[in-house]
Amino acid sequence: MKKDMNGQNLFARDFKQLEVWKKAVSLTEKVYKLAKGFPKHEQYGLRSQIERSSSSISCNLAEGQGYAGIFPNQEIHFYAIANGSAYEVRAQIELIYRVGYVNLETYEELENEVCQIIKMLISLIKKVKREIA
Repeated sequence: MKKDMNGQNLFARDFKQLEVWKKAVSLTEKVYKLAKGFPKHEQYGLRSQIERSSSSISCNLAEGQGYAGIFPNQEIHFYAIANGSAYEVRAQIELIYRVGYVNLETYEELENEVCQIIKMLISLIKKVKREIA
């Protein structure tokens, strides 16, 4: 862990330590692997959309952590954006199932993962709100 001149941790709240961030990255990896199998005509459509929204979850968590302890309202703002992206992924998971790009088992696995991420994000947002109240 890097330290400043006073010996304090520069990354006291490292986003890589957040369980929700780890789960979001894992989900994104799965989405990218699945999306490779989508039809060619989806390259700039649903494939691009689900890849971008899934990666947005972990990226906004990281950005929120950058404001942790400094600007808590900004921290909450980026966690809320991550949550919105998680809901977007949830809708896209429904679409890829309905159009036949994934089977029921894969759909249920992804649905469970994204719902777990959403619950964790809501808990994180509530925790930060309590801390600043």
